[in-house]
Amino acid sequence: MRDREQDDIWSDGELGGRAREAAARQSPGLLIVEDDHRFADTLAEEFRDRGYYVEHVNAIEPLYDLDLAGIGYAVVDLRLRQDSGLDAIAVIRERSPQTRVVILTGYASIATAVQAVKQGAVDYLTKPVDIDELERALLMGGLDTSNIPEEFQSLDRHQREYIEYVLARCGGNISEAARRLGIHRQSLQRKLRKFTPPT
Repeated sequence: MRDREQDDIWSDGELGGRAREAAARQSPGLLIVEDDHRFADTLAEEFRDRGYYVEHVNAIEPLYDLDLAGIGYAVVDLRLRQDSGLDAIAVIRERSPQTRVVILTGYASIATAVQAVKQGAVDYLTKPVDIDELERALLMGGLDTSNIPEEFQSLDRHQREYIEYVLARCGGNISEAARRLGIHRQSLQRKLRKFTPPT
């Protein structure tokens, strides 16, 4: 028996067939990889209004069954429920090298931006995103990370930025931030002390 979470992995429409129909109609094809259904529906409606054909999946698994012919653009959420958006970029780029991918996230991170570009994304935007800005990124985005120092590309930097983001969302409450991060309060305090430069 498949587990319940597995049953929740899905994609919109007839996978593959609709993408080929889009190519035949010569409508620009857009793939949305997003597990927030409401946000994905909003994006899809906005882009359909602009003349795009839209496919939507909420996890990586359906990407393997999707015919990406006619899909010229993709919007990928960094933090999917079961998967990483970075892995989704790799799958998309492997199967459709011409697809221009923009990654979305709820918090800004230079380290993740660098990784996204290394995987083949053309740009990296923070939610909430303006639709005009997103379309510009899809059409013309080109994030240059060549001049970012190596120190900003490290995993430690990524971890620090995410912890600071969660802490800010919790109004500076260390106990609540530790709960959301799934670590002990003392562990979080040690990390914060490590991040704080000596005076």
